[in-house]
Amino acid sequence: MIIKEINDIRRINLHLHTRASDGAFSPAQIVNHAKKIRLDLISITDHDTADAYTELPTVIAPLHILPGMEISSMHQGQDVHILAYGCDFNNQALKDLSKMYHEGRRTRAIKMIELLAKLGMNITIEEVAAMAGAKDLIVRPHIAQVLIQKGYVRNKNEAFDKYIGNFKPAFMPKPEQSVLDVINIIHQAGGLAIVAHPGKLSNPDFVQEFIGFGIDGLEVWHPDHFQYQVDEFIQTAQNNGLYMTAGSDFHGDGQEINLSDVVPASEIILESVRKLYKEYKCRIK
Repeated sequence: MIIKEINDIRRINLHLHTRASDGAFSPAQIVNHAKKIRLDLISITDHDTADAYTELPTVIAPLHILPGMEISSMHQGQDVHILAYGCDFNNQALKDLSKMYHEGRRTRAIKMIELLAKLGMNITIEEVAAMAGAKDLIVRPHIAQVLIQKGYVRNKNEAFDKYIGNFKPAFMPKPEQSVLDVINIIHQAGGLAIVAHPGKLSNPDFVQEFIGFGIDGLEVWHPDHFQYQVDEFIQTAQNNGLYMTAGSDFHGDGQEINLSDVVPASEIILESVRKLYKEYKCRIK
């Protein structure tokens, strides 16, 4: 039965965000839309939280879900995101990491609001928290939403480009764990650690360093990757025995859901995803 399910996996999207972090739609909306467009396998990978998995619809079949999370980390002063697949979300080290990020993001938001006030833009932590919803996991797009709402900027890109993007006037770094520590925590939680959108790394050589740290795979296809990068990441993965994944990094903008209905994963990537999903299913048996 498991083999049949795995061989049926052809339409995938393994990088999706919901309202549990900075997405525009609920976990139920994402799952129901994925079923509607007949995806075979998805992963909800909210930033530093697995809360979405407490809000899934009761009926998921025939859709398959690979539990996931996108975890923040730092390497040589640069942001690195690691996709954690198949983790035990009750693992204490993973729960402690999520808690650290949750609390740290709120503290960071307060400091950024203070910097924005000095620039003549007055918003409150309560307004930002309201954008974050019941989970209160505050990320920079929530600050951007309030800035838009109050007429200080026209859109999210302007908010980031002028004020809250990395190293802009109202930027504050969030607390970070090292890439090596995050990989180790994912492994302790029984999961697989995949480098998210490696084409966006500030230094391409980081990939080889992460391989040395014990990374399990690369997100080969991502909408921000050029085809030559996809080809290079496939070659790197094959040369180093790594898993390959693909996802649209969907967040949504409050309008109609579009999950990049078919992520253009080649058969090479799909075969790797099937093996990854099979390993996950075997681990939880």
